Amino acid sequence: MKIISIDKLYDYNYSVDVINAMKQNWKNRCSFSCIGRPKEKNMLLYLYGCKAEYTLPDKSKVYAKSGDIVYTPINYEYSVRFYDFEEDHYTIGVNLFLYDQDNAPFILRDEIIIFNLKSSSCSSLFTKLDKYSETAIKRPSKMKAAMYDILSILSEGMRSKNLHKEKFGVISEGINYLEHNEQQKLSIAEIAKLCNVSEIYFRRLFKEYSGMSPIKFRIKGKIEKAKLYLEYEDMTVCEISDHLGFISPAYFTQQFKSIEGMTPSEYKQTIRKTIE
Repeated sequence: MKIISIDKLYDYNYSVDVINAMKQNWKNRCSFSCIGRPKEKNMLLYLYGCKAEYTLPDKSKVYAKSGDIVYTPINYEYSVRFYDFEEDHYTIGVNLFLYDQDNAPFILRDEIIIFNLKSSSCSSLFTKLDKYSETAIKRPSKMKAAMYDILSILSEGMRSKNLHKEKFGVISEGINYLEHNEQQKLSIAEIAKLCNVSEIYFRRLFKEYSGMSPIKFRIKGKIEKAKLYLEYEDMTVCEISDHLGFISPAYFTQQFKSIEGMTPSEYKQTIRKTIE
């Protein structure tokens, strides 16, 4: 099955189908095994107030602690033992399918993953999933929304860790700025200064990271945001240009057309026709 690693999901067009969520207290029945009967769905398991020892097909062991999230893929076999229970303890397991942009299923890895990002947001999102799954009338849209948020947090967290581990770690602050700061007011020289490297070195390393220059990456990102404003907001071309920090509406239109093959106004008309 196709594998798309979790750190690649942050900008990947995928869909998720949440089957169910279940909260369990393991103190009286502290083990589970699917050896000989592989999992038919992906699972994300959140641990609270306990630890887990996973025994893998090759007999090796991996360990998870309270606050960790454990991913097990489709067709995976393992056994797990829960222990070191605190007074308040539980797990919340979520079964799900992941689909790529062509609606083909994929997994995040062909083995177990232990996430220990310590996100309080993830804890509340798993609780919501359990709550939505328990109601008499299922809430699939809310369950999907919560799972997208969880996957986004995990993806961003793993990506941030990888950035700092790899050679691009030295410019990670600049990468995060160019990817997430909407108005982009700092010059490339100022961004390089944030990273304590020369502008020339920053430009070279960033191009190696992204496949394009910082300027081109910045403009492309702004155009993607502009498309969202054109689709979902009642903003004029001038307002979008000003909000995104283009030097003029004419320059914004020029850059938009060079990337999208049409002007912002033409793009908006096309979107409206599609909706109608």
